[in-house]
Amino acid sequence: MGVAARLGALLVPVLVWLAMGRPWAAWWVNDPADRRLEIDVCLPPERVEDGWRYVDLELDPVWHQRDGRVEIEDEDEYEEARRRGWMSADDAGLARATADRCAEVLHRGTEHWPAHGWEMLRM
Repeated sequence: MGVAARLGALLVPVLVWLAMGRPWAAWWVNDPADRRLEIDVCLPPERVEDGWRYVDLELDPVWHQRDGRVEIEDEDEYEEARRRGWMSADDAGLARATADRCAEVLHRGTEHWPAHGWEMLRM
């Protein structure tokens, strides 16, 4: 995710899909230079008074529409968080398993839910 998004300013249209109990959040990023679906691996999101909250576990599977490439971003940040003890071994295991599973789903392209995000952005 770009610096602008982390600071709260989004420079392109996005749609975010969160669900309680699920260890990832999907971000459809409608960037004309690189339209993509980013999966933000996290501890399961929680509803809070003014919206949602989740703890990012660093790994981000990303599907790039332009060439169909799937990659897992932020491996270096994940390794640093593990090394410094910023996440527990259980959380690190959850992050790795979730990132690998989501990357495989994106790579196979057999799930129908990714298309729904692009449809919502057109509304």
